[in-house]
Amino acid sequence: MNKFYQSIARHYDHIFPLSDGLKKFLYTFGITNTDHILDIGCATGEVVFYLAPYAQSVTGIDLDPDLIEIARSKKNERGRKNVAFFVRDMSDIDNVFIPDQFRIVLCLGNTLVHLLSRDTINNFLGKVSNILSGNGMFIFQILNYEKILEQRTRELPLIDNDKIIFRRSYDHDTQKPLLVFDTSLTVKASSETINNSITLYPLRQEELIQMSNRHLYRSIQFYGGFDGRAFNAQHDLLIGVWQK
Repeated sequence: MNKFYQSIARHYDHIFPLSDGLKKFLYTFGITNTDHILDIGCATGEVVFYLAPYAQSVTGIDLDPDLIEIARSKKNERGRKNVAFFVRDMSDIDNVFIPDQFRIVLCLGNTLVHLLSRDTINNFLGKVSNILSGNGMFIFQILNYEKILEQRTRELPLIDNDKIIFRRSYDHDTQKPLLVFDTSLTVKASSETINNSITLYPLRQEELIQMSNRHLYRSIQFYGGFDGRAFNAQHDLLIGVWQK
């Protein structure tokens, strides 16, 4: 996975800028200056920096060292003392953090589907529950893979702005039951093109419901967008808010 993100790290903020919709969604959870928050798959740290003024501490982890290096450079620029960034594997959070450490754990940006089996994802959800404090929340966001699988979606919408063009497509057949995710990034200033490929687990809502285990999470809610709309099969996003 590292090569995939290392090759686009310096362009990441141009591809996936922090949206106003996500900021408004996160703000609704009543974050206070006593809260400790963990962002799993934090990339260049924009969510961490957005939440930092409201929380006591915000920690970001990502497997890619180039993304973490960018996040750390932003910390120096922005003078935020209550944030920290570490290169960590999301599967190892039980070895890195202590029980009840965080009131909110985030896993946004389709990060969860980089775990490549149902069992691995199920184990990860248990580890998240363990590091959440009582009544803590796990907030995650992936794409709606039920829709992608049923419609055999090949192309995702083109990302085209003044800096980059980012093309994304799925190969449904090469590594079943996994999806192969192919991307092509064109940097407009240099005309450089960076092609990449990675495998993902097409996680569906029904699997998540089965994994939620009432002993770990007493409340589960699903949304189809950061505007808080209830999830249905036609939405492009699947957002979960699970309470311990």
